[in-house]
Amino acid sequence: MTEKTLIKSFSIVSLWTFASRILGFLRDIFLAFFLGSGAVAQAFLVAFTLPNMLRKIFAEGSFNKVFIPMFVEQKNNKREASNFASIIFIILLVLLTIISALGIIFMPYLIKFLAFGFLSDNRFDMAVLYGRILFPYILLISLTQLFNSILNSLNLYHISTATQCILNLALIGSLLFTSFYDGNFGMNLCISVIIAGIINLILVFRSCQINGITINILNLDYNKSSLDKSKKFLTKFLPIGIASGVTQINLVVGRQISSLFDGAIVWLIYADRLAQLPVAIIGVALNIVTLPKLTEFKIKRELDKINFYLNRSLQLSFLFSLPACIGLVVLNKEIVSAIFERGNFNFNDTKNTSLALAIYSLSIIPISFQMLFLNYYFAEKEIRIPFFYSITSVILNIVIAYSFLNYFEYLSPAIAYSITNFMVTSFLVIQTIKRGFFFDRIFKKISIYIIFSSIFMIFILLMTKYFILDIITPPYLNILKLIILIFLGSSTYFVCIYYLRVLKSENWKLDKKST
Repeated sequence: MTEKTLIKSFSIVSLWTFASRILGFLRDIFLAFFLGSGAVAQAFLVAFTLPNMLRKIFAEGSFNKVFIPMFVEQKNNKREASNFASIIFIILLVLLTIISALGIIFMPYLIKFLAFGFLSDNRFDMAVLYGRILFPYILLISLTQLFNSILNSLNLYHISTATQCILNLALIGSLLFTSFYDGNFGMNLCISVIIAGIINLILVFRSCQINGITINILNLDYNKSSLDKSKKFLTKFLPIGIASGVTQINLVVGRQISSLFDGAIVWLIYADRLAQLPVAIIGVALNIVTLPKLTEFKIKRELDKINFYLNRSLQLSFLFSLPACIGLVVLNKEIVSAIFERGNFNFNDTKNTSLALAIYSLSIIPISFQMLFLNYYFAEKEIRIPFFYSITSVILNIVIAYSFLNYFEYLSPAIAYSITNFMVTSFLVIQTIKRGFFFDRIFKKISIYIIFSSIFMIFILLMTKYFILDIITPPYLNILKLIILIFLGSSTYFVCIYYLRVLKSENWKLDKKST
């Protein structure tokens, strides 16, 4: 059944993503403990931003959106599918090798562009050095994502998502190793990123081979069909890649502004990572699962199933994203203090990171919805509308961020980010409704129950936080306070969800009466 497939696939991706993000938090805890918000931490995080930006352009959103719908059409013919994947592999290999070489050569200019606030001190030289070591990671992670996309198209989500843990394990190992042997934290972190990229690439490459998709560079079949598909891929990938690149200007704006305030880069990055946890577990996981399915329904012209599947995906997203948003906003200080405030990460760092976390968290729901609605268009191989909204989001973000700079200082990128995502998602929903999508009766009913349960959860959290747990004052008990609050809040929410019958099977099945 479709609803069972959705929940099962979502659960697999979410669990592995959750494991990876927990390791990511452990990594950030060690980074905060050993490096605080000092120069090495800022230089490494800015340098690592560069390959991450390009990864989002070449490896994640833009690549997945174009490659998966095309691969799904031919995945049952292993020979044709392997030939298509091999041609795309060669294109990525050549293109990203050139980009990696250029990035290493022009790294000083890239760092100036990304963080001009570094020019006045030693952060600049460190960031240039780290950036040159890290930049080839874009080649490794992009080729890895090619194989991940193949595995996702074959509904092998557990393999592609499990490999997410490797990078975090490598970074944690590097920090521990350096602390024991008194080494160079920044250099060792950079080297560990490259090692993790190589290991990931080998694992997913081998997984694709086992499942019948092989990369054969020397014996390619350059027939008309393969060349036409490759041209079609490039004509669709380039506009989306450009749109994704333009979207990354939002990140550049944030880094530029935060580099003007000492420590702000670390505060915003840690806050963003905390807010991105539910986005990854909920939004990204559903995004990975829904695109292949929506594509299959579109190919079969099963339009009623497209609307049904998208409604259930939005319903599942809202079920988890609303309480996650509320929890991060209400408990922002408790979360940051419990996770990061130790070693070189002090009370001032906690206060500033907490404010940014509360603001970033407001964008969890719109981002999660935005991903799903964009899949509606990518399943149809429609790229004009996603391109338009990417450009719109960048313009809005830049205008708002720099307009608010004098009033909110380092917080202006976070405020602009949240406002922009709310506006863009609202416009996207209206546009999709005009094309025939509608929120069905089940979605509307379940959304009311979810909102009611979340309001009750807020009441319990605030009562517990201000009238009971305020008596626990020692800092070393912050983790205990956080655990109590999370347990009470989540228990309250899911008890309400249970008694309101939100999880009953009839609320996840195709409702033919919906209009």
